[in-house]
Amino acid sequence: MENRIELKTTINASADKVWDAITNPDKIEQYLFGSRIETDWKPGSKSNFYIEQDEKQITIVKGEVIRNIPGKLLEHTLFPAGTKLNDSPENYIVITYEIEEHGEETDLTITQKGYKYVEDGLQRYIDTQKGWKVALPKLKEVAEG
Repeated sequence: MENRIELKTTINASADKVWDAITNPDKIEQYLFGSRIETDWKPGSKSNFYIEQDEKQITIVKGEVIRNIPGKLLEHTLFPAGTKLNDSPENYIVITYEIEEHGEETDLTITQKGYKYVEDGLQRYIDTQKGWKVALPKLKEVAEG
C-alpha cells in the first residue's frame, strides 16, 4: 500500500469553474455520492460532509480546512464519521486539490495522504481509490457543464 493517492485530470473549463466544482456544496452533491459540505473554507474551520436522511443531516466525513488559496489550492483533513475508528488527529487523512489553468483547460491534481499512519489505513486506501474512480469523471463533467 502506498501512503498517498494522486489523481490528475485535465478539465475543459476555467480554473474558476473547477474551483466552484470543488467548493460549492450544490456542485459537490452532484459528484460526491449525494453528500454536501458545510464550511466557510477558512483555515481552521470545520469541513464536514453530510447527507440528508429522514429530514436530518447525518455527518459522514469530518474534517478541518488547512489551507485555501482561492482558484489555486485547497487542503483539508478527512475522517470517516460514524465508524469505530478512534477520532483523533493521527487518524485524519489530508486531501489537497491543486488547480493550474492552461488556456481553456485546467489541470486538477487531487492528492490524499497519510494512509500508512492511520488506523485501518489499507481499507481506507482501497475505499478511496474505488470512490474516486466513480467521482472523478463526474467532477469533471460537473466542472465542464
